[in-house]
Amino acid sequence: WSHQEINIDNVLDIWNHRSKDKLIGEGKIKFSDLSEEDINPKKKDGEPKKKWGWRQWLQVEKSQNSDNSIWLKKTELEKQIEKWIFPLHFIDFETSKVAIPFNKGRNPYEGVAFQFSHHVIHENGTIEHKGEYLNTEPGAFPNYDFLRHLQKELSQDNGTIFRYADHENTYLNEMYKQIKLDTNPIPDKDELCSFIELISHSSKKSDYQWTTGKRDMVDLLDLVKKYYYNPQTKGSNSLKDVLPATINSSDFLKQKYAKPIYGSNEMPSINFKNHQWLDIKDGLSSNPYDKLSELFEGATIIDAKETDEAIKDGGAAMTAYAKMQFEDMPIDEREGLRKGLLKYCELDTLAMVMIYEAWLDWLE
Repeated sequence: WSHQEINIDNVLDIWNHRSKDKLIGEGKIKFSDLSEEDINPKKKDGEPKKKWGWRQWLQVEKSQNSDNSIWLKKTELEKQIEKWIFPLHFIDFETSKVAIPFNKGRNPYEGVAFQFSHHVIHENGTIEHKGEYLNTEPGAFPNYDFLRHLQKELSQDNGTIFRYADHENTYLNEMYKQIKLDTNPIPDKDELCSFIELISHSSKKSDYQWTTGKRDMVDLLDLVKKYYYNPQTKGSNSLKDVLPATINSSDFLKQKYAKPIYGSNEMPSINFKNHQWLDIKDGLSSNPYDKLSELFEGATIIDAKETDEAIKDGGAAMTAYAKMQFEDMPIDEREGLRKGLLKYCELDTLAMVMIYEAWLDWLE
């Protein structure tokens, strides 16, 4: 292949496609080689063989037609939005599973939930970073305290709660099991279990089963997969890819967040003050996650080669937490990591808020 061909969309870019080896074996490698039957085959009765075949073909077809416009299933998305109850709550967990447990009496690869962020959108449109939790105490098992803080945050009303992907629900299931199996006294054991049952659903493989909670978290990723596709994501549904693509397709977001309003009275924040998230040049926006590289001056995040990368993804956040648990470090470095983790997690829930804001603007 020539240098230009290397940059052409190919079958390895297709989201969640399980027949890539077969297509490559048939010599169908570039998107231009593909037909709808290759990606979204039908049964004899005309029904699709694959659940997400239509979504995969949408990606390929838009690329073949050089169509960079967003795809939004407006009617169906509006029906979902009508079900939501204000205030809306956006939640993100930071978690860890390590071979050598941080805490006495715990098992290898046992789940630890060490941080969450919480944004709220009120019915009048006001947005605020409402709350957060971060365990920084070495040797302390944080999960139950994490749940108590989360319960306090979410028990003020009956508003709809959002997560992005299954991660939060998976960890709530794990914490439920931990509580049930813990032989140590937990004074609010039943209350914590009832809270988990309220805001989640039991996983199919879980040892403990309960009826889907009345406030079971809405999965924003599921809505993205069903109702929204942006060709700028190149098929990725990761929040880190969906956010910048959404921003660059939304004049509303570019105009709003190119101003230093975040962390002002207009949009309260716990960790930022009068912050400008976006820089616009030639109509294109910077990526908000790139701003996080400015947050860790003087703090060694992973090793000497990666100090300028900061905490810009969940893996780096998990590594930073492990350093705070296992390593002796100067007070200023520990404080730098703490502040950086808080800002990183806050951006994850703000990212969810931004996607919601763009959808509302496009639905008008």
